[in-house]
Amino acid sequence: MEKINDLRKLLKHELNDLYSAETQMIEALPDMIEAATNKELKRSLSDHLKVTQGQKTRLDKVRTILNDGKSVQKEEKGFFANLFSSEEGEEHCKAMEGLIKEANTLLEEDMTPEVMDAAIIAAAQKAEHYEISSYGTAKAYAMQLGLTEVAQLLNTTLDEEYAADDSLTVLAVGKVNLDAGADKKIPVRQPLKASPAPVVKKPMAKKVAESKSKTGTRTSSSVKTKKTTK
Repeated sequence: MEKINDLRKLLKHELNDLYSAETQMIEALPDMIEAATNKELKRSLSDHLKVTQGQKTRLDKVRTILNDGKSVQKEEKGFFANLFSSEEGEEHCKAMEGLIKEANTLLEEDMTPEVMDAAIIAAAQKAEHYEISSYGTAKAYAMQLGLTEVAQLLNTTLDEEYAADDSLTVLAVGKVNLDAGADKKIPVRQPLKASPAPVVKKPMAKKVAESKSKTGTRTSSSVKTKKTTK
């Protein structure tokens, strides 16, 4: 593998990692779609599968720009390219591999359909958050290097990832998580109310001291009054 000794090469490395991540997501999403029972969740994941395929195509364009107009797929040759047959290229994203393995483990668990839907959303959002972080980093590199077109293409994908994550959150909070908790009669958590300000009680010693002080003052005034009377 070529030595990474400047930001442009680091950007290429990040994009290759993302290309692998998107490839793995394209392979993993159909299993999530099949395991989901909520119709809205199935539709959301199916839509994101199509978007992810478009994101992979967009990455092809970005990597071609960085490769001076030459197709990266034709240029990449090496051990990793031969080892992985999923068209990931030279890089293999181990982070996405771990997230997908975790998701597949969840799919094998014995869960009710409602709870499984909640688990699928959680797994999908973990992958989304990783991609949001990675695309944000790649965009920052591109902007630093003055690669305006690359930055714009990456920003388009970044917006799509944010939108996908937001839609899953709305679905989870508004429907799926509620259905998952219904059988167990989990009470809806009420907003916390502000507690009344505590009454600060003065220490007993201070009260006694104040009492003595006031008593002494009265006595002194009383004595002076009597003397004046005489």
